[in-house]
Amino acid sequence: RIAAITDIAHTMATNSGSSKQLDPTQSARELYREEFSTFRPTIKVVDCTIRDGGLMNKWQFSDELVRDVYLANVAAGVDYMEIGYFTSESYFKRTEVGPWRFCADADLRRVMGNNDTKLKIAAMCDIGRVDDNDIPPKSESLIDLLRVACYDYQIDEAIRLANLCVDRGYEVSVNLMAVAKISLESIDACLDKIAAECKCHFFYIADSFGSVYGEQVRLLAKRYLRKLGPGSAAKLPKVIGYHGHNNQQLGFANSVEGIIEGIEMVDGSFLGMGRGSGNTCLEQLLCFLKNPRYDARPVFDVIQKHFIPLRLAGTEWGVSIPYLIQGARNEHPKDAMAWEAAGKASDALGFYDQFMTSHDAPPTQPLPPSEEGAGKGAGRVVEHSADLYRKEFFAYRPQIQVLDTTIRDGGFRNNWKFSDEFVKGVYRCCVDAGVDYMEVGYLTGAQAAEQGVTPDLFGPWRFCKEQDLRRVFGENKTAMKLAAMVDVGTMSAGELPDKSSTVLDMVRVAGCCDQVEGMIELGNAAAAKGLEVALVLLEISCEKAAKIEATLARLAQHSQARTVYVCDTRGALYNEQVELLTNLFLAKLPNTTVGFSGANNLQMSFSNSVQAIIQGANILDGSVMGLGRGCGGCPMENLLCFLKNPKFKLRPILVALQHHVQPLHQADPTFFGLGPTGCPALPFLVAGTRNDDAADSVAWCNAGMKHNGVGFLDFCRSKARQCPTPKPRSIEEETKRIANVHVV
Repeated sequence: RIAAITDIAHTMATNSGSSKQLDPTQSARELYREEFSTFRPTIKVVDCTIRDGGLMNKWQFSDELVRDVYLANVAAGVDYMEIGYFTSESYFKRTEVGPWRFCADADLRRVMGNNDTKLKIAAMCDIGRVDDNDIPPKSESLIDLLRVACYDYQIDEAIRLANLCVDRGYEVSVNLMAVAKISLESIDACLDKIAAECKCHFFYIADSFGSVYGEQVRLLAKRYLRKLGPGSAAKLPKVIGYHGHNNQQLGFANSVEGIIEGIEMVDGSFLGMGRGSGNTCLEQLLCFLKNPRYDARPVFDVIQKHFIPLRLAGTEWGVSIPYLIQGARNEHPKDAMAWEAAGKASDALGFYDQFMTSHDAPPTQPLPPSEEGAGKGAGRVVEHSADLYRKEFFAYRPQIQVLDTTIRDGGFRNNWKFSDEFVKGVYRCCVDAGVDYMEVGYLTGAQAAEQGVTPDLFGPWRFCKEQDLRRVFGENKTAMKLAAMVDVGTMSAGELPDKSSTVLDMVRVAGCCDQVEGMIELGNAAAAKGLEVALVLLEISCEKAAKIEATLARLAQHSQARTVYVCDTRGALYNEQVELLTNLFLAKLPNTTVGFSGANNLQMSFSNSVQAIIQGANILDGSVMGLGRGCGGCPMENLLCFLKNPKFKLRPILVALQHHVQPLHQADPTFFGLGPTGCPALPFLVAGTRNDDAADSVAWCNAGMKHNGVGFLDFCRSKARQCPTPKPRSIEEETKRIANVHVV
């Protein structure tokens, strides 16, 4: 079925059993539970770079690259390296594909000798492409793990092949592909067969089309564990694994959700290399996992040496609009594959016009009024007996609004010196796309001038003077409203414009918890002058929960703002923290619209936006191509692929992307804080993982060292040695684990 995308009103099931609920009113709960700084020693990491990445170059990697990947995995503490496909030679010609399509023993030994290391070697078997007689006993092979990939209709043959491989001495995994395309009934049938008949050691959730969200990963993980995990009725309990694709930039986010739910084997690849948009980035996983045996530095080193040059030289993989669209629609990416193979990867608009206008999307309906607010404060879905995607994924909440930050946040990249033509182009596209607000820059007063913020250094959108606004927007006689941000400490209340004298409709006042009184003063002054007011609570990831609660209490008592934002300034939050914060804001500010804005340092901004929507947030920030400070924010194109309200139109945003924002990147690849694949540049990934301010990573990248992740990691580690943090603690037994705030 088409897993169409939606803004979700949450009619969540109630948590069952003794599982611990998120309590938004609980005092002094910290954002990050102890489990975020401890580790489960049973979790295993699989590198699938050569196997999955080989789909992009027909497995024609040099021996030097494969050997360096192997040595980096050994040094990084990675558990398994999937070096390619185990395929009978009769199915492909060596003149057409590289050696890693076959994984012959001679090729393996040429690269890694006898593999006298702790790293285990894996290979994948496609059903129908390997003959039984070509599978040697394990004693005659360097391969330790064989992974059998199958669709649901191939499960019987997968079990037969898996059992054969087990009998010949291998560790064996069965990977159920395209899981989002089949019903829960069919999934259950596969799980029951595996439980009763299969000797395999591992069983995988494979998000082949990059179409599942955190909720579906959580549901599937619970289902797989209940049917196959420890304590299940399976003859031989299995370790459950997750293999994610990054079509919607959800690979890492979904892997984290799976780990939280109890999955203990996760796949990744160097720089996310894999088919189309690629896989979960291995470097992200190694930065996230706290087990001291993992070290991201060797992976960073090989990324710099091989994979960044490989991508810059023209091997295509990474963030891609054609793959995004097909992932959002839960479609096989065959059209995207053909489009990019024809050399048209950057022509997102052409892809949309050729393939999407002829696709009649199923009609969508608003949720009934009784369900519109059902998501507020709800827990996560535990179980349902319908299909993988609930009805809320095919409907919409009419009150959800979208605010574009392309000019304001993107201005950090060029000191707000966008041309009038650029700003007008983005403006027209946002109007046509049905975007509700466009934030055109900052309001800046005398206090900022004293700090050196002056027109000789900064462009007009750092000041949003009325003559500049009217020169570009005229009287703005459109349905879209204009907004500007003011930072506490840069403008006095008396300098705020009156609504009768400005084309601005909204002022967003930004400040940290310590600046709450200044936020209230500026916000109330703007409201008194007839402007809409939103308060944006910055740096939320580094605040104690008690301080956040005290801040919200002050806002509830004294602020006239009708909107308050959870703002992940450092790009350091995961879904769990967004869930907790959104619920907390909704509970403490019951008559206020809650919004969410997130930086993309961990490539979590879109996933976190989805989680905020699920919990009841009704206004979301996004920017075209994610343009913004550092690694940017949530890509507007992802949001508009996800939201089902028919007022939102994706095509105009693709026009803005292709005609206005993309040329900035093409003219200066350092303009964006993203790496060459569209994933976070390594310095920003490090900063997000450490919950650091992005100032160091911004300075590092501005100095022309965006691709020097090893140098930045060493720099951060040298700083950490001056202020050491406690070593992560192992959680040896399940009974000692902190109670999960979801439903484990």
